Amino acid sequence: ALGLCEDKNYRTIVAAALGNGHLVVGQTPIDVNLAKQLNILISDMGLALERVLMDPNTGALGYGVEYTYSVMERLRLAALMGDTMTQQPMICTVGEEAWRQKEARAAEGVPAAWGELATRGLTWEVTTATALLHSGADVVVLRHPRSIGVVRDAVDALMEGA
Repeated sequence: ALGLCEDKNYRTIVAAALGNGHLVVGQTPIDVNLAKQLNILISDMGLALERVLMDPNTGALGYGVEYTYSVMERLRLAALMGDTMTQQPMICTVGEEAWRQKEARAAEGVPAAWGELATRGLTWEVTTATALLHSGADVVVLRHPRSIGVVRDAVDALMEGA
């Protein structure tokens, strides 16, 4: 998939996708209406909506992940109610966002409650990924090799008995 396709560069990315048979990843700030608008712009250029992945962007910690969860939930609900501009699979770059935060990387001067540096970033990444999978993400992009196994196990546990 080609990306990141945003409002400022979508014409170039979509033209390349159309010419070469690729998918696109449409990324917008955490907002339902902006996500829908970008999908409209992309489809108006002739790219089938089946070839679009939505990246609603990801807030990794605290209010950021709560807001992201809420927006993704609203996108999924709109899709279930028949809004074709919100029915695309969602991809979330969890690893990038989780490891970008100081809470995942700070080695000194942090409260003991934050936990050990060796596991703190992994915990942020896994927690964010599982929360966003619950809110409707179809794909999560992770960075830490151990987080991949933990998230896979969480998905397997959710699928048991399904």
